[in-house]
Amino acid sequence: MNGAVIAVTPGGQKLARRVAKTTGFSIYLPEDLRSPGDGAISYTTLRQAVTDCFRQKEALVLIMACGIAVRILAPLIESKQTDPAVVVMDEAGSFAISLLSGHWGGANELAHSLGELLGATPVITTATDVNGLQAVDTLAREMGVQPEPFSLIKQFNAAMLKGEAVAVFSDYPGLRRISCAGLFFYPFSQFAQMAPQYKYRALLTNAAKVLGSHDGDLYLRPPNLCIGIGCRRGVPTERILQAIYDVLDKHNLARASIVRLCSIDAKKDELGLLGAAKQLGVPVDFYSKEEITALKVPYHVSSFVHQNMGVGAVCEPTAMLAAGNGRLLVTKQKMEGITVAVAEEEYPWSGWDQGEKKH
Repeated sequence: MNGAVIAVTPGGQKLARRVAKTTGFSIYLPEDLRSPGDGAISYTTLRQAVTDCFRQKEALVLIMACGIAVRILAPLIESKQTDPAVVVMDEAGSFAISLLSGHWGGANELAHSLGELLGATPVITTATDVNGLQAVDTLAREMGVQPEPFSLIKQFNAAMLKGEAVAVFSDYPGLRRISCAGLFFYPFSQFAQMAPQYKYRALLTNAAKVLGSHDGDLYLRPPNLCIGIGCRRGVPTERILQAIYDVLDKHNLARASIVRLCSIDAKKDELGLLGAAKQLGVPVDFYSKEEITALKVPYHVSSFVHQNMGVGAVCEPTAMLAAGNGRLLVTKQKMEGITVAVAEEEYPWSGWDQGEKKH
C-alpha cells in the first residue's frame, strides 16, 4: 500500500519513524523536525501536506489530534470509492483510530495492523464490524473485486444491520468459503433455487448480466478479462475502445472486469492502443514474436497477419499469454482495421474444471 505518515510534534516524529519502519510509508515532518539524511519529506504547512498526500496516497496515518485531522480532511472528502484510508494516532501510540474509508479503503485493516505492530489499541466504529458482521465492501476488498453499482453497498450493509441476510453467488467453482454472519455463499448452479429466498443478492461474476437477476442485485466484478488487440497503424483510441465495448456487450461480459489490454510488441508505440488503456485505467502487456510463436495453445492464424507481423495471429495468442494461458472466452472478432479477443485469467479463487484450488 502506498502510504504516508504525517506528524507535527517531536513526540509524533518518533512514532512516525516507528510507523514508517513497519509499514514502508513515507514520513512527512515539519522542516524543524527533519534531520539531514533521515529520508523524511519536509512540509511548510500541515494543511498542504495532508492535502497533497490525500490526493496521491492510498493510506494516511496522521499523528495528531482527531479534531485537527477532521478540520483538515473535511473539504477533501469526496467518495468511498476514491478517498484514501485514514488512521489517526495519538503521539503516545496508545490508539489507532480508523477515521475514514474503513471498509473499501482499508482503514479498519490498517488500524488493526498498526495495533498488532506497535501495541496500539485499534478503534473501529463502523457498525457492521461492531456487530460482528462481514461488510459487503470489506468482502469485495478482500477478494479484490469491484462492486457494481457501488451505490448499493450502503443499502446492503444497512440491511445486514437490520438482520437481513445477503446471498453471494459465484460462477467460479473453485470458490469455497464458509458462510459467516450475514453472508451466505452459493454456486450459481443453485441460483434459480435459492435466489428467490433472498432480497439482497451479490453476484460474483464477469458476466454483464445473469439470467434471473434484477436491478437490486449487486455485482462483484473480478478483474480477470484480458483483451487481446490487433490493429492497423493509426487507429484512434475511440475506435479501439468502441471495438472492445462492442465485443464485450455482444458476449455478455462486464467492462469492469477488464484487467489489461495486450498486443504484439511491434505496437508498443501505437497511440490509439496506449490511449485506450489509459482511459480504461489498465496496463498494456506486449509480447514478442518469439513468445507468440512458442505458445502451444491452438488459435486462429492468418496468412495476412503472418505476412505483415511475422506471426500467425496477434489478438488471440496475446490475450491467452496475458491470461497465463487462461481459457479463451471470445475468439478473434474482426472489425474495420481492428481485431479483438478475450481470455479469462485464472483468479486465485477460481477453478473452472480443474477442481478446487488452495488459497
